[in-house]
Amino acid sequence: MKKIKYLSLIGGLLLAITSCDDNVPQSFNAEDTFVSFPNSTASIDENATETIKIPIVLAGVPGGVKVTVDIAAVTEGVTLPAIEGTDFIIKNKEIIFEEGYGTQFIEIEAVDNDLFTGKKTFNLVIASTTPALKGTVQNMVKVSIIDDEHPWAAIIGTYNITGISGFDGTDESVPARVTASDDDINILNIDFGYGTLAQMSVEEIEGEINISIKDKQYIGPMPKPTDAWNRYFRATNIKGEDLYTVNALTGIFDDGVITCEYGFGFEAVHPSTGASGGFFTLLEDGVLFTKIK
Repeated sequence: MKKIKYLSLIGGLLLAITSCDDNVPQSFNAEDTFVSFPNSTASIDENATETIKIPIVLAGVPGGVKVTVDIAAVTEGVTLPAIEGTDFIIKNKEIIFEEGYGTQFIEIEAVDNDLFTGKKTFNLVIASTTPALKGTVQNMVKVSIIDDEHPWAAIIGTYNITGISGFDGTDESVPARVTASDDDINILNIDFGYGTLAQMSVEEIEGEINISIKDKQYIGPMPKPTDAWNRYFRATNIKGEDLYTVNALTGIFDDGVITCEYGFGFEAVHPSTGASGGFFTLLEDGVLFTKIK
């Protein structure tokens, strides 16, 4: 009986020691210090009135040695490069971390011009550090300069999609963002919020700006099951777990508003079961997209 008690006591002590070891904090050594960009992409409008601030992080020991980071712009291999001094200006190419760790920001100013040249890009890279640090996998940010002279610049922006809910007949408003395409100036991208862009064609006919959106465009995966209806449906599940636009849509853009034929809608789909809950129908005035910025 005593032997059993002793064995139980030893087992308890081992368990306690193991538990304590699991809670020992991981150490970070000074030689492990590295600098990195937390993001891989960034963008700024050509006509932006403020600089874009790109974060850069030094992972190090608080109170450690001062680290100086030199930044450079590289365009090698870029199809439509943004030229430093012509398309953008880097306000601070030398970043100093006095305390040996922390987050700072690189400021980039866009240079506006009067020509449409399309979206230009360059790579912001970590050129060197003093003292020399170990390498990092994220040492570059792809920066895009968005041209404001796009022929359809008036359409590009953020919209509210308005309509009548298929649930209870009340008015609903959901967001959508329209952006320029890199492939065709007469094609604009639409982000419905599901992760994949749909496309909108634009043309001018007899002084009117006409838009058209094709049906059955893939816009992303169905939201994860929540056992509740998604009020912001905007799409229908027609192929398994994938989301697509429902019907083709045509309309006219004028003064920040896209007006379409009354009755067009997006089907409401249950996130868990895929069952239909009716359609998100346009209001009687036919307004679908209203630009908010």
